[in-house]
Amino acid sequence: MNVLMRSLAAIVAGASLAVPAAAPAIAADSARLLFGVGQYDIIPNDNKAVGAYLQYRFAQGFWGASEDGEGFLGFKPIIGGMATNDDALFGYVGLAAPYVWGPWEFEFSGGPGAYHQGNSKFLGGTFEFHVGAALSREVGENLRLGVAMFHISNANLHDKNRGTNTLMGTLTWQFGGR
Repeated sequence: MNVLMRSLAAIVAGASLAVPAAAPAIAADSARLLFGVGQYDIIPNDNKAVGAYLQYRFAQGFWGASEDGEGFLGFKPIIGGMATNDDALFGYVGLAAPYVWGPWEFEFSGGPGAYHQGNSKFLGGTFEFHVGAALSREVGENLRLGVAMFHISNANLHDKNRGTNTLMGTLTWQFGGR
């Protein structure tokens, strides 16, 4: 399992750095600003804290867009951050892979980041990875409501690899584009 996690971490980190330089750009759809609030460290839930996320997804992406804004929209660069009520901080960059089906959007994302423990859970070190999955529904013009789950861990790059999961409700604003 350790080899698999390290391989996945290396692929995500490499892709988040290499894809923008190597891939041809595609047509933009819309930029997104996601705000989420929820339970930090839900599994195994030994740290009862509230986490808040803010993530920006760029409109311009790479590979695989559709003219009508349906289906796979390509890989989109993201930048984001998380803070908890017990002073943990996490900042990250990476890629998102959104898929739109009618009013619904599913998004998988991942990338490297930096973690500050504060009075929160020890994750092994500063350098960590994040992976996430989000499901949202369009509820108005340029507005989406959804649910997301994010995992932060170091993929066994540090001596300890405890990891943490956050489950949250999300509100997303769309800017420009379709």
